[in-house]
Amino acid sequence: MPAKRASRPAARETSPAASPPASAQTPVSPPPADAESPDAYRRRPRQSRGQARVELLLDAAATVIAEQGLHAATAEAIALKARTAKGSLYQFFPNRDAVLAALALRYADEMRAIHERAFPIDPHGLPLDRLIDRIVKPLAEFHDTHPAFRRVFATVEGPGDDTRSAPTRLRAQLFDSFVDRLDVLFSARNPKLATRDRRRVALVAATLGQSLLARRGRAVAAEKKPLLDDLRRILLAYLQPVLEPPVVKAKADRKAEPKPTAKKR
Repeated sequence: MPAKRASRPAARETSPAASPPASAQTPVSPPPADAESPDAYRRRPRQSRGQARVELLLDAAATVIAEQGLHAATAEAIALKARTAKGSLYQFFPNRDAVLAALALRYADEMRAIHERAFPIDPHGLPLDRLIDRIVKPLAEFHDTHPAFRRVFATVEGPGDDTRSAPTRLRAQLFDSFVDRLDVLFSARNPKLATRDRRRVALVAATLGQSLLARRGRAVAAEKKPLLDDLRRILLAYLQPVLEPPVVKAKADRKAEPKPTAKKR
C-alpha cells in the first residue's frame, strides 16, 4: 500500500550505513531550537574536551562542504565525517544550520585577524604595489587553505538587509569592515581625496577583490596564479591615479627642471 512505501525512506535514514549504532545515537531527531539563542550554539563547551569535540565537528563540516558542497553538509554527514554520533552534534548545536553558522563565525574571526595583520599602521613608506600585495596575498592564501569558505559565504542575490542566516550577516559585516579599513588607508595615503570619492574607490576595490578571489577559488590550479596576478595589476592600475597624488608628481617635475643660469656681464 502507498502508506507502507512512504515509510521505507524513513527506515533507511536510521540504518547502520547512514548513522551510528542505535545505542550511540540518542536522540535521533534534533531537540527544538531555542529561537532566542544569541549565537549558533545550543550549549557552549566549558571544558577543553568539549571544545575539542566542537572543533572536530566544525572541521568535519568544512571537509564535507569542500568535497561535496553546502547542501551535502547534513547533520548525518557531518557526524559521519567526524566519526561521532549524531546525538553528539545535537549536544552543542540545535540543528545543521547552527553548525554552519558556527563555522561561518570561525571563518569570520580568522578573516578579521588577517585584516588586522594586513593593514599597515603607516602606509606612506610602502610602494603601492607592495601595499596591494600585503593585503591581497594573505586573503588569497586564506581562500586556498579554506576551500569551504567561499561556499559558506556564497553570495546570494537579495536585499542588502537580509538577516535570515548567520553567514549572510557575517558576510555583510566582513565586507563593510573591509571597506572601512580601505577607506581609512586611502585617507592616510591621500588626505586630499574627497570623502565621497574615497569611499567609492574603497567600495570598488573591495568588490573587485571579493569577486576575483571568489572566481579564483573555483578555478583549476593552473589558473590560480594568473588570476591573482591579474587582480594585482587591475588594482594597481585603478588605485595608482587616486593614491599617487598629482601634486607629488608636480613637485618632482619641478625639481627635475634645470635652473636658469645667470647671464654673464
